[in-house]
Amino acid sequence: MKLRLGPVLAMLAALVFAAACQPKDTRPGLWLSGEPTDRPAESWRFTEGVEEIFIETRTWYGLRHSTTIWCVELDGRLYVGSYDVDVKYWERNVARSPDARLRIDGRIYDVTVTPVDDPALDRRLDERYGAKYDMNEVFGDDPPPWRYYHVDLDDEVASS
Repeated sequence: MKLRLGPVLAMLAALVFAAACQPKDTRPGLWLSGEPTDRPAESWRFTEGVEEIFIETRTWYGLRHSTTIWCVELDGRLYVGSYDVDVKYWERNVARSPDARLRIDGRIYDVTVTPVDDPALDRRLDERYGAKYDMNEVFGDDPPPWRYYHVDLDDEVASS
């Protein structure tokens, strides 16, 4: 009996490619996989125990871009943030199109992501991020400034 390596190699390549599509640590990915949910989160409080979440945005050339980010819940709303002097790819993508997907604990949420433009809210979010994440351990004595974004479930945006 002759073993056909073509189909076996194709299957192996597909599995490796699919695994590489998911973001991991600082390595970005393409599309997110997980259990789609049509049930909105009653409260985003459950994210307080979640260290990292994943965001998927659409690039200008049509492919998906996903990456690992941090989040906090404040007053029942979910916020994500970004640091550094340079704007991240996912931020550029949501500036062009605020539609995104989040993967949290294996579940996929269709969301709209918009910048926070309230300095008082920025300060409160700085405090929440500082309480959830040890900024000094991660960044040293001089943490970089952060930019924050509101996260709304798509059905919340439609009903408002």
